[in-house]
Order: sequence, then C-alpha cells, then structure tokens
Amino acid sequence: MPIQTLESLRMLCLELLGLTLTMAGVVVIATYWYFGSFALPAAQGALGFTLLMLFVSALPLQLYAATRIVALRRRNKQLFHIATRDGLTKVLNRAAFQKSVELRIGPDSRRRAEDDVPHTLLVLDADHFKRINDRLGHGTGDEALSLIAATLRMNVRKDDLVGRLGGEEFAVLLRNAGYEEAMIVAERLRSRINMLEVGPRHQRTRLSVSLGGISFKTKVSFEAAYKIADTNLYKAKTSGRNRVTLSQLGTLRSVDGIRPQIEARAQRRA
Repeated sequence: MPIQTLESLRMLCLELLGLTLTMAGVVVIATYWYFGSFALPAAQGALGFTLLMLFVSALPLQLYAATRIVALRRRNKQLFHIATRDGLTKVLNRAAFQKSVELRIGPDSRRRAEDDVPHTLLVLDADHFKRINDRLGHGTGDEALSLIAATLRMNVRKDDLVGRLGGEEFAVLLRNAGYEEAMIVAERLRSRINMLEVGPRHQRTRLSVSLGGISFKTKVSFEAAYKIADTNLYKAKTSGRNRVTLSQLGTLRSVDGIRPQIEARAQRRA
C-alpha cells in the first residue's frame, strides 16, 4: 500500500479516536448530571455500558472509513492515469508530458542549484507515416504508433519521461543525460525502432524515425527546449530521415558527423 494512503489511514484513525474520546467525555458529563454522582450502582452500570457500546461501535466505523479511503484512492489513481495518458499508446499525453517536464526543468521548478543535473529533450517523428496510413490503413498506422511508444518505454530508464505530442510525434526527457550519453540513447532508440515492421505478410513495412534533441543543464522552459529540439528534428528530416540531430546549449554539434562511432558505443551499452 502506498505511503500516502497509509498516512491518510493513520490520520483518519487518530481523528476518529479523538472524536470517540470526545463523545466519551460527553457521556461521562451527562451521566454525572443525570444521576448526581457515580456512587449509585445504576449510574456506574449505565456509564460502563454506554462507554463500552461507544468504543465497540467506533471499530466498524473506522473499518468502513478506511475501506472507503482505499477505494477512493484507487479510483482517483485510475482517473489520473486516464486523464494524463494517451489513449492509444499509453504514454503521457502532451499536456501531462509538458507539465511533468516543466516541473523538472522549468524556471519555476523547485530544484536547488546543487541538485541540477544535465537533461536532454528528444523529439522524434515517424518517417513517411502518411504513406503507411494510405497504403496499409489506419489500423496499421495505430499499430506502428503503439510499437514505437512501447519501444521508447522499454529503452529508457524509469525516471525518464515519454510522451506523445500528437499525431506521429513523440518526445522523451532524459534525466541525468548530457550530450554524449544522450547521443548514445538517441541512436539506440532510432536503431531499435528501425528493426520494427508492420503490415500484412505480403506488405511488411519497416519503421523508422527521425530525432532532434537539445542537451542542457540550466533551467529552461519546455517551449524553449522544444523549439530547439524541433528545429533539429527538421534538420534530421531534411537531411535524409532515419537519423539523429542533437545539439547542446552553446554549441552547434550534430550527432550525424560521428554516427558510426555512436552506433558502435550504443551496441556496447545495449
């Protein structure tokens, strides 16, 4: 059970216990007022029975409230998942991805300067996707998007973010990944996706993606990082597709110039 749920249950039990003790105090005062003292056997019997029933009845109330809290937490988690996930690919939708990125790297994020680590934003787009939809149908196109998303999730770390920005465009935020490591990861993603095929047996079509990215360490808005990554994606598209163009804040280096070395390093890390 999640820690937050356990903490909520603990607080609820303490609140119900406090309420029960308050009610017990009221019973004691009412009994004394009615009988005039606790010396009479009738007063003692009435007080003991009332207090016993009060504490006994509090137990099922606590169990019911605890069950309801757990159920509501589970339902809220399901609703949150539905609201933040892309329905087809199950990765973060654009709004959720952008918000999550801003919380990590944005100017208003709560990261301390000493906690700053390099990040890389990758933006990737499926090559010739319209051709797949037109030749093989939208069902095959949906299959291609799902395969691309699954490949992205399987080839990044748990604390990296994967989202679908819309259509055939995806994005990945790599945490604690500078320029060199991001090039390796980007090439690995490109090559793994390039191994995928979709379509009927007689019309198998190999998938490929073009990637653009930007590596940085300082706080930066999502829109600013995305604009640079998208520009690099355009360069990758216009220079032949199925390739990576990655730059670093303050530099204009591209991964294309050293692609053979990157592919060799990616194979060693895979």
